[in-house]
Amino acid sequence: MGGKKMHLNSRQKKQRVLMMVFGAFAIFFTGYPHIWSLYQPYIRELTGWTEGQTSMCFYLSMLTFVFGNIFGGRIQDKYNPKIAIAAGGGIFAAGILLSAFLIIPSPLPMYFTYGVMQGFGQGMMYTTILSTAQKWFPNKLGFASGIVVTANGLCGFFLAPVSRMILAESGPKTAFLVIGSVIALSWVLGCIFIKNPKQAGVRPLNQPGWVADGTAALKLQKQYTSKEMIRTRKFYYLVATMLFGLISYFMISPVAQGVQTERGISVSIAVSAVMFGSIMNASARLFLPSIADKIGRVKCVKGVLTVSVAAMVMLVLSKSVFTTIAIVLMYGCYGGIMGSFPSLTSSIFGLAHSGENYGFVMSGIVIATLGAPFVANLITANGFDTNMGFIVGIICAALSVMFIILLERELADKSTGKNLENDEEKEPARVITAK
Repeated sequence: MGGKKMHLNSRQKKQRVLMMVFGAFAIFFTGYPHIWSLYQPYIRELTGWTEGQTSMCFYLSMLTFVFGNIFGGRIQDKYNPKIAIAAGGGIFAAGILLSAFLIIPSPLPMYFTYGVMQGFGQGMMYTTILSTAQKWFPNKLGFASGIVVTANGLCGFFLAPVSRMILAESGPKTAFLVIGSVIALSWVLGCIFIKNPKQAGVRPLNQPGWVADGTAALKLQKQYTSKEMIRTRKFYYLVATMLFGLISYFMISPVAQGVQTERGISVSIAVSAVMFGSIMNASARLFLPSIADKIGRVKCVKGVLTVSVAAMVMLVLSKSVFTTIAIVLMYGCYGGIMGSFPSLTSSIFGLAHSGENYGFVMSGIVIATLGAPFVANLITANGFDTNMGFIVGIICAALSVMFIILLERELADKSTGKNLENDEEKEPARVITAK
């Protein structure tokens, strides 16, 4: 995304660095639900819950995460990020700390604390930090979102061994208390240091380019509200691209190690592949958004999705070490999708309401997270083997490529004036202020 850079004095540059550091620290913990599988055996042993009951904690956190994104995004877009961080971080930290005292026979209280409170609070923080980071780097949206999203991807890499150690030595109550306390610290620091730049930009009617206003500038474009966004085809193409792109990954992730050993690959190589895949995931989150700043976001995402199609085909056809290569590639594709979509959303729909808007786009993540296990169970229940799941993954990956191409055409039509939906010529000048 081209344009003039923000002109910051030394104090503002320091504020930007602190915002990115403590924003990344806070968003790091939003990956906590993804290591819930480590906690499940301990929780089941202490409570007698079924596997389905313990898994529900994870699914509730993922479901409410989207609603938290929408609500938190609306607050930070309308008021300022500190309010959303204060509320969301408090709910998140309280949910984990309260869970330590709710390891009881009934799962309902923990459904609320670990599931609803954690997911909703995380969502409020996640979209707020992403949106705020992008406003500090209006000409490098990919770089800004890539930094903070990478922190989310690294959570499992660092917290998994810590949780495993605490769980083995002291049990889940202590693990919740220790990690919940660090989450509370990240919340307090986030409240202090996460803030918008003082001024954004002005969009005059029909005038291309940039207008500097104060200490920051935004590329001039239509700034979609969420209501305007969901009335466009672009929104549905974007959500569908994310949904089908992620389902492919979720079809392979739970069986990544097992399918390799079944095909004669050694356990050590299989384990190393999963670990290297995690590194690929984090690297893609960090570097691909910055690459997209230079070559184009749609082009970058289309490339990632094309690689995912090739990797899924490789999984179906190969019985050798190419299985391992395909799995590592799929981890990288997952990171590429998660890292690229925040800046892609903002580049299409504008920065003014980016927090709430990305919350709606993230509905694709939740549908994929809940839908992939359902599809996998359906395949197993009908007597098909793992390869059928990979074939479904190929179809989903191909659909994601189709939808990103449709999105690309829609954007091209818009730029040439062929598509008059939500005509920008009718959009009055809008001042974008950061509070």
